[in-house]
Amino acid sequence: MKWRCEWCGKPHEEDDPPCDNCGHGTFEKAVQPVGPESTDDDVQPGGSVWVCQDCGRQHQRNSPPCNRCGSADLVREPVADSDPLADIETSWRDVIEPKYVAGYAVVAVLLGVIALGGLGIVPLPGFDTGASGSPPAVPAAPGEADTAAGLSLSAVEDAYVDALNEQRARAGAGELTRDAATDEAAAYYNKAVVEARAGDGPGPEREAFSRFDLACERPAVMAYRVDYDRVGQSLDGFDSEPALAQSLVDSYAIRGIPYRSSEAGTVGVDVHVAPDGTVFVTHVVC
Repeated sequence: MKWRCEWCGKPHEEDDPPCDNCGHGTFEKAVQPVGPESTDDDVQPGGSVWVCQDCGRQHQRNSPPCNRCGSADLVREPVADSDPLADIETSWRDVIEPKYVAGYAVVAVLLGVIALGGLGIVPLPGFDTGASGSPPAVPAAPGEADTAAGLSLSAVEDAYVDALNEQRARAGAGELTRDAATDEAAAYYNKAVVEARAGDGPGPEREAFSRFDLACERPAVMAYRVDYDRVGQSLDGFDSEPALAQSLVDSYAIRGIPYRSSEAGTVGVDVHVAPDGTVFVTHVVC
């Protein structure tokens, strides 16, 4: 049974995140076979396609980045194979009848109220703007967020940035500086993943990053987990925070995922140990 990334849908042979396409840290079992990427000529009439908002290229699946320009902003749009109004025998005289005009006016008012509710200007049930767009709360994920096996996880995160920068320097990717807002975004994402895997949480919201005060519009999210028990090792075997941090960075490096360039040179890191001892790591690069 193949696995696929929950974020972008790319298939993988094993449940071994992060995704080598988008960096997402959660896979799901593929219940349907994933076909090859289509070309512009493959789009069939009817149904829907995913359209790149930067260059307009159409894709059969939501599998960013765009094959033409590399953008990750794909939006689903319908593809009409005929004019839906072609068979409706309604003239302009019918349209301006009072009963039609009244109906159009009611619809316009409702759409206006819904739009204002979505913007948070008018309070409506079911429209939660998250306290005027404030960042979502970091979940209280099960496991250890502060210390594990006698090691301070905040110190592990500091050492992780140092070890990551050493790896990036060797790859020519540029040095990163830790940033508080990016740290918060990484903590939200990482702990939401832990809560979903080890508890009953819904997982991270895809649009949540737009509500953090990040230094870039499109952060790169790298999320993965390390189960030391699978390799005959345990957290108790690490005698210092830098030793554990180096092991976590090495575990990321051997996956062969290219180091992403950064817009602002900032990074946020979160390390969380689940109840079964699995170490969940997320770093966000802006």
